[in-house]
Amino acid sequence: MTDRRTLALDAAPLSGLDRLSQHLRFRGERQAVLAGNLANLDTPGYRARDLEFEERFDRIVEGGSTQRSMSFETEATVKDDEVPDADGNTVSLEGQIAQMDENTLQFRSVAELLSRRIGLLRYAANDGRG
Repeated sequence: MTDRRTLALDAAPLSGLDRLSQHLRFRGERQAVLAGNLANLDTPGYRARDLEFEERFDRIVEGGSTQRSMSFETEATVKDDEVPDADGNTVSLEGQIAQMDENTLQFRSVAELLSRRIGLLRYAANDGRG
């Protein structure tokens, strides 16, 4: 599964909100993949999966001007980092829980950033009157 999105970077007041929302979407999708791994903890031969996120800044030079764009890619991959147990399953309970905890913390951090950004925009829209 590959999902590629390209977003323009500019100085508009709403720029960055798209990027933050993409991060939230990715964190939600990754949590679902990690939960699927836990659901298959006892499935013989199951190989753990993870969702990877790549954020790239690409510079495209066209006719002497430089356009900056943001490219997001997500791809579900099979992870063979864990040693398979006797039935060939590569899901580690402790490893999955640690990854889910890390993902949750990152989701909360990005959600807080998004909330603060929206709060600043709301404050500015009300001419500084709360």
